[in-house]
This record gives sequence, C-alpha cells and structure tokens, in this order.
Amino acid sequence: MKWKHLTSLAICSLMISSCSRPTEKRQNADAAGIILQGTSSSSIAIAYWQWFSQLAIDNNINGDLQVMGSGESMRRFLSGAIDFAGTDTAPTSNQFQTAKRGILAFPVTARAIAIAYNYPGCKLQLTRQQLADIFLGKIRDFVELGCERKPIQVLHRESPSGTTATFTATLSAFSESWRHGPGAGLKVNWPTGKPVADSEAMIQTLSNTPGSLGYVEAAYVGKPLSTAALASRSGVFLQPTSRETARALSTIQLDERLLGQNPDPKTGYPIVSLAWVLIPRQPEQTKGEALRISVSYMLSQSGQDDAERLGYAPLPEVILTRSKQQLNQIQH
Repeated sequence: MKWKHLTSLAICSLMISSCSRPTEKRQNADAAGIILQGTSSSSIAIAYWQWFSQLAIDNNINGDLQVMGSGESMRRFLSGAIDFAGTDTAPTSNQFQTAKRGILAFPVTARAIAIAYNYPGCKLQLTRQQLADIFLGKIRDFVELGCERKPIQVLHRESPSGTTATFTATLSAFSESWRHGPGAGLKVNWPTGKPVADSEAMIQTLSNTPGSLGYVEAAYVGKPLSTAALASRSGVFLQPTSRETARALSTIQLDERLLGQNPDPKTGYPIVSLAWVLIPRQPEQTKGEALRISVSYMLSQSGQDDAERLGYAPLPEVILTRSKQQLNQIQH
C-alpha cells in the first residue's frame, strides 16, 4: 500500500511550541514527552495535524502521523503497530471481535464530499440521476448539464478509500443502475474516468485539468475549482456548506459502538460522513493517559473549532456527548 509520511507535522509542532506564551501551562505532567504513533486517511489528515500541533503546546503530546489508505491503516492498528487510527471508514464487527486490545471508536469530526469541477463560468446544479449518470459515463459533456460545450473528464480514486465508500454509498442510494452495477465500497469498478491516488492528488489533477470533475472533501476545494449544488431528497439544490452539512449529520443514528452513517439524509447536503479516531480499549500502560487527553481535546470546543476552521463540520451536541462519555471506557 502506498503511503506518505507527514514529517512537516513535527516541524509545525516545534514551531508552534517555540512561540507559546509564558502564560500557557503544560497540563498532566505524567504525559509529558509522549509520542503517539498513528495514521489518518488523507481526507482528515489536516485536522489531526492541527490537533496534535496544539496538543504539543498544551501537553507535550506529539503525534507521529502517517497518511495511508483505510485498509492498511486498519491492518496496522489491529496488529498493534500504532497507537491510534484516524479513519472515515467504520470498523467491521469482525474487527471489533478480533482486536487483541479491543477497539473504541470516537466520532471526532465530519465532512461533506463535494463534487468539484474545473470549468469557470459554469454553475452546476445536479439532480440525483445526473450525478449518477456522470459517473456511469452516460453524461459526457457539460452542455448536457446546461453549460457551454466542453467534454467532462471524470476523476475517481484509485486505491481503497473511505471517501469512495461514502460517495458510492450515496450513488447507490440515488440510482438503481449504480446500486446494481458498480455498487458501494472502498474500491469499485468505475465505468468511466481517470484514477488518482488520494485527496491531494484529486485536487492537484482537478486544478490542472480544465473540464475535469471529481469527488473530494469540501475542505480541500478552492480556486480555480467550483462545487456543484446537489439535489436533496426534497429536490432543493444545496451546496456543501457547514450549515447544510450539520443538518444532514443530525439525521445519523449511532449504534452502541458509536458507528453510523446515512447515505441519503432527509435534510441537508446529501453526501456527508463522520470520521472516527480508533484507539485500543486497553492501550499500552504508558500511552493510555496521553490517548485520553488527545481524544478529549479533539472533542472539546477548541478541538471542534480547530476542525471547523479547516473546513470540516463540527459534531452535533448529541454525538459529542456520547463520544465524551465513552472516554471512561479507556482502561489504563
């Protein structure tokens, strides 16, 4: 599995730590100097970058973060090679049962998946069927969507991806042809399009390819790209704003493990998903308190504000409350 190492995380943490004000106090001295080894999907990595930059200032807890696909990330977590795994794909029941140290899954933020495209002057409003038909290869030119003529270059993720799982689950809810064709999953057989490696590669390729269109976290999208307005279940065309993402998140019902998704919410922007941090229920003795402090910060108002400033969606209070309650289940 291809992955990259965010060495700049450590640099960023050191730079911020060196500029901390004298009034800032380090808390929980027993956690001082701890290094937590972890992973993240590319879609949420910048949130973990920011969280551990702040944890380095306040608590001297440093995150050594590797960015990789969900499958490899889970394999490393289950093997005990890492202390935590940031994922946008929920663990399976079998993984919960076979994890030697157990698994606690904490929802920590959420994201909207945008339909991003590179065609200045074209304002897309896509129906549910049009969105599916683009990725089925049935719609091939922007003129079919009400814009000036230009061929559509569809882009999709190459390796197994939680973003792909969320997006294809929504396509399956939107379209019977998609549901009985490519279907939903971390990786599917795409009927059309060009593969790209990850979220960063998606943005780069979109930005460099006039006429391209793909799916990517709304937090990543900026000029020269635009985002399509998508039809909700009620037929209203919505952009992936924080407000509409929050409305959709309010429809997600969590199970006893704090897992849950809704690929076709009744209200709000239609393509949203939670992101979890996974930690062992029984972590290494020297890491337990540092993990509790870290997750507690992610769930705090400051941690949620960090994520929102980066373009992610803050969690509804009902989800935050249940996540915070689960902190008591960490055995250390």
